[in-house]
Amino acid sequence: MKWPPLIAGTLGLTLLQTSAVPAFELLGVAPNLLLVTLCCWAVVRDREEALLLVPLAGICVGLLSHQGMAESVAAYVPLIVVAGLRDQIRPPSEYAWTLAVIIVATALHFFAVALALQIDGASLDWLVALTDVAVPTVLTNLFLGAIVYWLVRLPTPRVRTA
Repeated sequence: MKWPPLIAGTLGLTLLQTSAVPAFELLGVAPNLLLVTLCCWAVVRDREEALLLVPLAGICVGLLSHQGMAESVAAYVPLIVVAGLRDQIRPPSEYAWTLAVIIVATALHFFAVALALQIDGASLDWLVALTDVAVPTVLTNLFLGAIVYWLVRLPTPRVRTA
């Protein structure tokens, strides 16, 4: 019974991300609420949930925005890999790990989208894109992630380690 609300929530967040969130800019860029929420979800919740929700979000963004479907899915999928490295790295705190995942996933998302634009033939000044888009987006998503983490954490039971 948990899957229908998760799928509906992902669809709702995708709709919010593609329609309303771009109107709320911080540091000159719109935060990526969907990416931040998926990062928090991938760290805090079950991996199988993230394995369904992340590609679903990429497909929905591809359908609802100017991005192509393949570009969208490819831009979101690396966050599963980054969040999955938790078992190998063993971070000292889940909160710090979540913020690190948000930083890396946002940077990877930026590079995936920028590379797709470059491949499509758009003229892209990488240095300007890094300073004007990538860095402010990382900072904005990090700020948003500091709040969203606790909202995702609330309904999630803590796993006790022996």
